[in-house]
Amino acid sequence: MNGKQIAEEINRVRTDQDRFIRWWRKENDFIDYDLIARFLDNLDEEEEFGGFELLDTERMWQTLQARIPERVSRDRTKAGEMIYWKRPGKDDQTCPFSPESIMTIFDVETRGNVIEA
Repeated sequence: MNGKQIAEEINRVRTDQDRFIRWWRKENDFIDYDLIARFLDNLDEEEEFGGFELLDTERMWQTLQARIPERVSRDRTKAGEMIYWKRPGKDDQTCPFSPESIMTIFDVETRGNVIEA
């Protein structure tokens, strides 16, 4: 499927809870993740895709936590739900539990690299 087709399919199947996309190329040689809005904003209609899966915030959190379980945790505070992130070689960070925070941490931890399939 090309970029135009994947955008149409995302819009058809997306629910209010879906915030992330897990996608792979036709060659099925890697998997990448992104915020759905950012993915659609940067989409090339001619690019070829092998497939995709939409994820809600909880499933993406589970993906992040499985990747770096010793460095991320979350807790409820008076300020709301927070993520505690132990950054290697940098000061620890606390940030709101949100799709944007999860994606930022994921991008930093993977250095923007895709994950081998």
